[in-house]
Amino acid sequence: MKKINVLTTEISNKIAAGEVVERPASVIKELVENSIDAGADKIIIEIKQGGISYIRVTDNGCGISPEDIKTAFLPHATSKIVEEDDLFSISTLGFRGEALASIAAVSNVEIMSKTDDEEGTILEINGGKFIREEVAGCPKGTTMVVKNLFFNTPARMKFLKKDYTEAGYITDIVQRLVMANPSISFRYIIDEKEKLFTSGDGQLKSCIYAVYGRDYANGVIELNNTDQNIKISGFTGKRETSRGNRAFQNLFVNGRYVKNRAITAVAENAYKNNIMVGKFPFYVICIDLPYNMVDINVHPTKQEVKFVNEREVCDQVYWAIKSALSKEADEIRDTIKNTTIGFEKPNFEPKPNPEQTFIHIQSPNKTVERPQFAQTVIKPTNKPTFVERPVNQNPAFTENMFVLKEPSKEIEFEDKKPLNYKIIGQLFDTYVILELENQVLLMDQHAAHERMIYEKLIKMNDEKQKAYQMLLSPVAITLSANEYALLDEKRGVLDSCGFVVEDFGSNTILVRQVPVNLGDEDIKTVILEIINNSSTSYMEENIHTIACKAAIKANKKLSDKEIDQLVRLFVEEGGVNTCPHGRPIMVKITRYELEKMFKRIQ
Repeated sequence: MKKINVLTTEISNKIAAGEVVERPASVIKELVENSIDAGADKIIIEIKQGGISYIRVTDNGCGISPEDIKTAFLPHATSKIVEEDDLFSISTLGFRGEALASIAAVSNVEIMSKTDDEEGTILEINGGKFIREEVAGCPKGTTMVVKNLFFNTPARMKFLKKDYTEAGYITDIVQRLVMANPSISFRYIIDEKEKLFTSGDGQLKSCIYAVYGRDYANGVIELNNTDQNIKISGFTGKRETSRGNRAFQNLFVNGRYVKNRAITAVAENAYKNNIMVGKFPFYVICIDLPYNMVDINVHPTKQEVKFVNEREVCDQVYWAIKSALSKEADEIRDTIKNTTIGFEKPNFEPKPNPEQTFIHIQSPNKTVERPQFAQTVIKPTNKPTFVERPVNQNPAFTENMFVLKEPSKEIEFEDKKPLNYKIIGQLFDTYVILELENQVLLMDQHAAHERMIYEKLIKMNDEKQKAYQMLLSPVAITLSANEYALLDEKRGVLDSCGFVVEDFGSNTILVRQVPVNLGDEDIKTVILEIINNSSTSYMEENIHTIACKAAIKANKKLSDKEIDQLVRLFVEEGGVNTCPHGRPIMVKITRYELEKMFKRIQ
């Protein structure tokens, strides 16, 4: 065995630098966090050549006193930890006391600092060695200049990437720091050109605008949830802000940008059925909780954290996002309900024939009296044929399952309060067009109907209810040998979804009962999808399939009455503003936007 040697301070500092100072972005992170801890409300960050040749961070914080300025660059020197108990309630961003020593060990450093009551001091360090220290005239605060990073560690230098790539890493860090500190004014300069500026007005949305632009700032929903000393705030993105990767996901715990797989998982799960598969949500989530409920001392870069009660934190994040997403659809519904434009209630009832008679209709709950009109008055033109629902003994089946119906003498329509919109018609027999006071709403008829059926079926499944209909003539389906072998395994799932199937021999089954609203032409498709579904989350995906097949289709002509009923259901029944696939249900175009398109305004 070779002789055991005690490493010199120079070598040990370089090893420590390898853990803390991975690239120029790591230097920026450590220096800016020190400025934040110093109480600065104005921070200027400047880099050249991707931060490899030049980094400058200037702040107006409390500064460092002359007697402490050298000590600040010694290993494990910090003003933020005094006793062991302080490790269990860390409230600052930097606390290890390694950053300045590590940075100085692998670069040329110059620091100028001044407190309120003392003269300023300038200190120069090259490769960990103190070169000069003298009195300097400078404003209150601290300026750190780092030059020639890794000049004495060429092995580290060769792992750095091109200047613009390293600058990109720094930009990413700066953007996170900006959003974590909306009350601080940041100015970020790359190669003498201003890249980013924030006013420090304390508004997180202003930071989102500065970092990501107007479309993202306008495409977010506020998060606000506080429970049991845990506060969830920030913003989560609407469907249109979703991206193909997770680069636009931001999580902050007590003002520190962190990564946590559990939080990421529950946040994305909250978006399930709200955004397209393969897309990831945009969010800026801020979690504030007592410092003793989180451990941020689990990684040298302090970007990974552990929570004392992770399940509780995850649950609150999940419900904060779910609540915010429901607000988006509620805003559209409130607009429809509350906008006053003086449209008269559409009159869909046929004009009565003078020679009308009355008939009694027996319903499960009451007998109603309705006028019976002459056939010549009520016959529709080019309208879908309505087939009445079959009688069913299941009480759940009597609930409204969102079947769109044509006006008929056999159907009782309630005299509901008119909603404040005007039906313009359909576009391509797929999109419903509504006019409000200063905007046009476009609704995807299939997506809207699919979402409502899906939510209803999910609710009924949770309540152990079924909504099904017996078929007058059973539907025969021939399966492949493999599908037939899987049938026994999937019988429980089929039964839970409302199907009743019987063996008919020769790999053939008879379907005698199906979920409500499912058309004959869709029965085989749904049965085969359920049998061939290899996912473990059977029920949700199967309900999704049933809802998709049962909903009214695109390219289907709807009457004004059907459109009115569909819009009412969307407004009154709730749910998010996307179909289970994640496609939007309703979008709006304001009058202002239209007039800009036609150059009526600038």
